[in-house]
Amino acid sequence: MPARALLLVFAALCAVCQHANAATEVLGNEDVIAMAKAGLPAEVIVAKINASETAFDTSVATLISLSEAGVDTAVIEAMAGAGTATASVQVGATPAPTARSNFVGTPCATPGIFVEEDGNLHGIDVTSASQTRTGSGILSGITYGIVSTKAKAVIRGPRAMRRVRQGHPTFWFCFEEAEAGLSYQTQGAVNPSEFLLVSFQVKKRSQERTFEIGKFNLWSGSQSGTPPKQLKDVSYEQVQPGVFRVSPVAAIEPGEYGFYYAGQGALTILGAGIVGGGAGGKVFAFGVDG
Repeated sequence: MPARALLLVFAALCAVCQHANAATEVLGNEDVIAMAKAGLPAEVIVAKINASETAFDTSVATLISLSEAGVDTAVIEAMAGAGTATASVQVGATPAPTARSNFVGTPCATPGIFVEEDGNLHGIDVTSASQTRTGSGILSGITYGIVSTKAKAVIRGPRAMRRVRQGHPTFWFCFEEAEAGLSYQTQGAVNPSEFLLVSFQVKKRSQERTFEIGKFNLWSGSQSGTPPKQLKDVSYEQVQPGVFRVSPVAAIEPGEYGFYYAGQGALTILGAGIVGGGAGGKVFAFGVDG
């Protein structure tokens, strides 16, 4: 950045902060507008927001007025996502704290699901599973619904990128939210019990991994859930709020596996059929090489 631009940035920051001590400063809407009008780049303003205590008004009307005032979209997003230690969601008439997890003293450094090997944590990437159906069509029609229609979650590729050498690995679930009220829990996971450890059926010809998430039969009705033979029991313990140590109850054989977030993979039943082709949920996939 040219020297003249650096001087402009420094002068604008001083103009915003001259009335408050930097150690006790609380950033508000007017401060953001002042920085934007002074010509500070959006990334500088976002960095200031992330490093400061904030007290933003992020009502719909105010967000619209910020946009009309020329505040960059990235800055408005940072303002809307900024939280404080006293932020809460409403559960009935009782405010429930949503304090950020404190990863200090744990192996967690960032939110996510990790596998522990050689004393280090290795991240497991999340992927989206598509949904398909089998056993329907002509055969189900001929049998008047006696033959079940199965819904399967499908992941592209026969192998996961993350490989594990041992059959009894230790996983770490590092949630960014230490506590949450019911309103939050119905939209996002806060506990390992919301994930299923499933084994995949590998189809090399079609280059994909699949597992069953439910089935529909005209006479017996619908059933959602993965068959027991594809589920692996796990145990977990809370190390501290938001941090959990998870491990399979029994050693798992070499193959392809994943933690399936069941909260997003609900089976959709419409009339007498299963609606396929939609989202099948989020999967943290890994493979055991043995």
